[in-house]
Amino acid sequence: MNSNMEISLNSKLEQESEFGISLFEMLVVMMIASILSYLSITTYQQFTHQRQLIHSVRETIAFLSYQRQQALLFNIKIKISFHLSPSNQVVATPFPLPYSNEKQTIFQLATGVQLKQSTVSNFTFGRVRQTLRPMNFVLQSSEGEVKIIISSLGRIRACSQKIKVFSPC
Repeated sequence: MNSNMEISLNSKLEQESEFGISLFEMLVVMMIASILSYLSITTYQQFTHQRQLIHSVRETIAFLSYQRQQALLFNIKIKISFHLSPSNQVVATPFPLPYSNEKQTIFQLATGVQLKQSTVSNFTFGRVRQTLRPMNFVLQSSEGEVKIIISSLGRIRACSQKIKVFSPC
């Protein structure tokens, strides 16, 4: 009985050892894992590029809002100039005043974000009661574009068709 039990255990062990993983099965699993990792890396890169564009738009709006507040606070004119690609800069220059030591302030867009188009190359934030001509410009990256609109009263807002963080245009 003891030898009978040994024979059945040995045959069970031999059968179980035949149920290993084949090289083909291992290659299929590795191929599936590599495809999934490629898709996740691509999705992550798109996500980071979109976040970079959103961050640049918010920084640009903050820069323009600050310049508008300075113009209102000190009752001066500040000229805003757009330098399209490749320099991708927004420059704020206070109009020369005899008692002012203010110099121009340059805002550089983040890498990968371009100042694509603008309805005007420059405009002025004016004194307390002065309005300006409505205008807009577009910031673009590989993940989409965002239009920044400045109303005649100086209100600044952003809109985009593709990026859902902003209102649709």
